[in-house]
Amino acid sequence: MGVFTYLTTSTREPEPEEADIEIEIRTPHEIPVGETINVEVVLRTLHPTIKDRPAGDIRGEVTVVVGGEIDGEIVAVGLVNHNYVFGGQNVLLTGGHAEFVAERPGTYTFAPGPISVITSDYPLTSLPKNPQAVDSKTEVV
Repeated sequence: MGVFTYLTTSTREPEPEEADIEIEIRTPHEIPVGETINVEVVLRTLHPTIKDRPAGDIRGEVTVVVGGEIDGEIVAVGLVNHNYVFGGQNVLLTGGHAEFVAERPGTYTFAPGPISVITSDYPLTSLPKNPQAVDSKTEVV
């Protein structure tokens, strides 16, 4: 889990605003070659929402940058606020998931990339301010 700095824009705020977002990427510590790497993502905003949000009102996806033995990106979809969020509180999005088959042995690394979020009011796009640090690793043996 780490705190990452993003530049966020929306139809409500077209000028990029800097925001810190807490992201956790969960992957297995070790798997055999040819097995599927399941990637789970949890996201928490560190700035409050501007109004009350019912459960399920905020949906999102996070691009996960994969490095190490391969270079590429996968998209963790299915992030949602499962609980009601009161205005002025941070937002917790859980349920993000992606997967792919580990075809070569070695160390695979995972770092957060761009984020897309849709609320009932407007969409938001968040881009990393700087290259993001690795948040998870998997050894493929």
